[in-house]
Amino acid sequence: METKNSNCRANGKTTLSRGFSLTEIMITTSLFLTLASIGVGSYFRYYHLSLVNNEVNNVMTLMRQTRFRALKNANNFSYGIHIDRDNNVITNFPGEIYEEEYSGNKSITLDQLQILEVGLLPNVGLTNEIIFQKQTGKTDNTGIFTLGNDDFQYIFSINSQGVIN
Repeated sequence: METKNSNCRANGKTTLSRGFSLTEIMITTSLFLTLASIGVGSYFRYYHLSLVNNEVNNVMTLMRQTRFRALKNANNFSYGIHIDRDNNVITNFPGEIYEEEYSGNKSITLDQLQILEVGLLPNVGLTNEIIFQKQTGKTDNTGIFTLGNDDFQYIFSINSQGVIN
């Protein structure tokens, strides 16, 4: 861009030049659009990752709260986690038997992730539940379960002490 007026004499004509040329405007616009497309793409990746991390954190919090309720043992109950792969729902419940209709259950319906695998022991009975024993928080249902989608995969592991990683 020329910032001052310039009088040029060529072949006896005086020309006055002000502002940006078309080439300068096109180059600036293309650079701006390139940077904007990179920024928008990064924003949407970050936004999707934050939604996924939010769901993972909600599941982890629900599991830890359930174990804490078993340790605290105000009602003299064991507490458990029910993993429903068909409906993509994870629910905590009091007692050792999951009752779907109980109003005290707290459920998380996963929107961004799917329950991919449930590999809990023992391999007899219901292997889609984790029961935390009252006062100790220990569990016999050790193993892993996996949440994921096309881009992300999270593995939750539960040891015999009831510790969740």
